[in-house]
Amino acid sequence: MRKISANYIFPVSGAPLKNGIVVVEKTGKILEVIDTGGDLREIAGLEFYNGIIVPGFVNTHCHLELSHLKNQIPGRCGLDQFIFHISTNRASSKQVIRKAIKNAHLEMIRNGIVAVGDISNTSDSFDLKVDNKIRYHTFLEVYGLKSKMASDIINQATKLSSLIQKKYPHPHTIVPHAPYSVSPDLFRQITLKTKYGPISIHNQESSGEILLFKEKKGALFSVLSKLIPELKKWKPEFENSLRYSLEYLKGVQQILLVHNTYTTYEDILLAGRHNSKIFWVLCPNTNLYIEDQLPDIPLFIRENLNISLGTDSLASNSHLSILSEMKTVSKYFPEIHIEEIVRWGTLNGAKALNMNHELGTIEKGKKPGLNLISNLDLQKIRLTDESVIRKII
Repeated sequence: MRKISANYIFPVSGAPLKNGIVVVEKTGKILEVIDTGGDLREIAGLEFYNGIIVPGFVNTHCHLELSHLKNQIPGRCGLDQFIFHISTNRASSKQVIRKAIKNAHLEMIRNGIVAVGDISNTSDSFDLKVDNKIRYHTFLEVYGLKSKMASDIINQATKLSSLIQKKYPHPHTIVPHAPYSVSPDLFRQITLKTKYGPISIHNQESSGEILLFKEKKGALFSVLSKLIPELKKWKPEFENSLRYSLEYLKGVQQILLVHNTYTTYEDILLAGRHNSKIFWVLCPNTNLYIEDQLPDIPLFIRENLNISLGTDSLASNSHLSILSEMKTVSKYFPEIHIEEIVRWGTLNGAKALNMNHELGTIEKGKKPGLNLISNLDLQKIRLTDESVIRKII
């Protein structure tokens, strides 16, 4: 049993506790959370740390399979060129890919990440996902605009699902890649397979996506037309990509919209009329790396959206660190309080992946993991450029 204290404990389920104490079993199970009222007295065996203690982080959106592309794609090239570079550079040996995946997995452990929503197109990462140091939900991503190929595409994803069930049991769902890469027939078959969710889909990641749906032109349309020739004959049913996605995801109970870099107030109203529980997953460092643009996060806060955080992949990010994402939000939007940002990186991510029964908050009976964030401005309780993470449990 360990007794752990810090300048502040952020249970997330309640207000921060100055000089609070967390009592933890060897298994990581929380036995007690003590509010000292700020008056910390000497207790035998007490561990005290300078900084704040928060629950283990949840990375709601990652692409482990792209880890071998670190430093291979130029930054601020725009989504169209990023997709082009991914398609032309992705191929590599299984040995190289799997070694990079393992290193990325270990990096996330060091960075205090306890759960990950990971996009997979292959089985390359499956063996790592039974490592209990990180809990994974795999999103088996599919794409295709040829309606006659929809059944074949779903069958391939179903084979991967069966492999997970037989050899690497962990939560997983079949999901669409993006509105511009999934036909109506494929959408329909996805929703039959994944009615309850969570379903993850890339959303409004670039201005090119908006132009593609409105006028069927632009840089993204040009690049995608070369990679997916059938796009030239494709006729979008709606001028809004989010509306297209939501129309074909009707009946799905839980949806994760990822990136949302160009999402507007009107889009939020549109999503609000949908009958699903929607999480808005933000990957700030990747948004800057690819498009040099951030979502209108203050708008999302004003509209009381369910926000969570992701890192995306090492192809578009220097680190797989939720703290790094939190620091970027704090840097660009200093008015956002740290309590809110911590909630996005912990409880909201756990809810998005249906893991909040055990993760996301420091509460009696849970096993959320404990992270120490140090080198903060403790007077204002703000993150700084020097803030660092240390995994305590």
